[in-house]
Amino acid sequence: LFVLSVSGAAQSRKLPSAHAAPQPPDGKELAAQLERCTRPESEALKRIARGCADANLAVRLVAAPGSGFVDVASLAQLPKISGGRLFYVPPDQDGARPAGAALEEALSEGLSVSHAAVDAVLRLRTSQGLRVVGLRPLSGCGPDPEGEDGAGDDSIVLLPSVDRAATFAAELRHTDDKKALPAKTAYVQSALLYSGPAGERRIRVSTREIPVADSFRSLAQSVNPPVAIALIAKLALAAAETKPLSAVREQLKDSLLDSIVSQRELCPPPMRKTADELVLFRPLALFPLLTLALSTMPPLNTPSLASAAGPRSPDSLAAFAHGFRLLPTHLACLALAPRLLVVHERSLGDGWAPVEGAEAPPLADAALAAEEAPDEGAAAATLAPSAATREQLLPRGSEVSPSSVLLLDTLQELSLWVGAQASPAFLEQLFGTPRPADGADLLPEGANSAVDRMHSLLATLRSQRPSHAPLTVLVHGSPSEERFFSRLFANAYEPFLLQLLSDQRSRL
Repeated sequence: LFVLSVSGAAQSRKLPSAHAAPQPPDGKELAAQLERCTRPESEALKRIARGCADANLAVRLVAAPGSGFVDVASLAQLPKISGGRLFYVPPDQDGARPAGAALEEALSEGLSVSHAAVDAVLRLRTSQGLRVVGLRPLSGCGPDPEGEDGAGDDSIVLLPSVDRAATFAAELRHTDDKKALPAKTAYVQSALLYSGPAGERRIRVSTREIPVADSFRSLAQSVNPPVAIALIAKLALAAAETKPLSAVREQLKDSLLDSIVSQRELCPPPMRKTADELVLFRPLALFPLLTLALSTMPPLNTPSLASAAGPRSPDSLAAFAHGFRLLPTHLACLALAPRLLVVHERSLGDGWAPVEGAEAPPLADAALAAEEAPDEGAAAATLAPSAATREQLLPRGSEVSPSSVLLLDTLQELSLWVGAQASPAFLEQLFGTPRPADGADLLPEGANSAVDRMHSLLATLRSQRPSHAPLTVLVHGSPSEERFFSRLFANAYEPFLLQLLSDQRSRL
């Protein structure tokens, strides 16, 4: 058990100030300095992390700053490289101390061992005609293959620990670009050598048959957008550790444009050069929406200096990025398109909103089918009967009613937004007061049926993810409600498509 104390005097860097003397930085310079605070810069911590990995020690780090900036981006290298996990507990909304219940939950989770395997070696092999390039972990369970951390072989990666949420990516290339593969199917075999709970050495081998695409159309039909965007998202977060955020977002848009333009090859000849419309191949039609969702994700946008411990502070964004990389593929996709649950709508009564006519989220089926996860996947698609709630599809901030109470589930956080015109009787049942404030606590379970249903809903949602998701109450009209509205990206979808339409003209 390591207890790491980071005092303000011991930090290797500090947050920039908009009022620095003698010459305050301008807006662009301040934004660049804030971005730097979301990237790891401590070589000493990296060396410690590599030493822990070499000794098969997985660091599980609980970062609970009392206030201010503690450089979570650099601290996160300890669990990332050693195969552990980071648990970040932000201070309360006054920035004075960590939230007690959240700190207790993080410590309890951090001290529990969840690794299914340690001291592992993963090797990927392919059938004749293919080779593996850049095998890497995407879930933060070990070092990336670049640099001195690599094993010297693109098809092998060393892992201090592995759990069931571990995800990996690799590129398969032709050994000879001038020769076609000899068969209509190829084979990929993964071999995981590891130590079990009792120290015994085990090996698990899995062989998969994959079809060989003989045309661009068959290749496009085989793409699973949720899986692809989850991979792109984790690679984008890795790139953001070394590149400006604007460059990462621009690369995402350029890649999307390349995809849209290349899809014209699937159209009849008269439509291949029509520049006044976007043409999307149906299996790939979700990519613009998912790319917009990824571009608006908090870790890929400039931090805020408004609060050193707020939801858009450098520390919070660095912790968000680390947590996202730990998500399994199906949950990573759902995290990009948060679920908005309608808890209460005053026009429909003074209690919970009825669930009749509620629809399933548009991305859920595709995302859950993308990864065979019978336990987590089945739970993510439906809620328990006692927690059933109406869901608003692709919500827009302009469509949010002030007479409603809405629960936004981003997988890593649960935000309960309370409208100014919501029923006072319903709010009394949830909070014990008709006028709750930001950060208000729910009444305890058993107080009444309405709050019992809320506790049941929260328990069901939390059971579907690998780490505890705190609940934050945000009140209509407060400065903190931007934390809620910033994740409702559907308002920007039409302008985003129009910009894509304008940009594609120069490429056709």
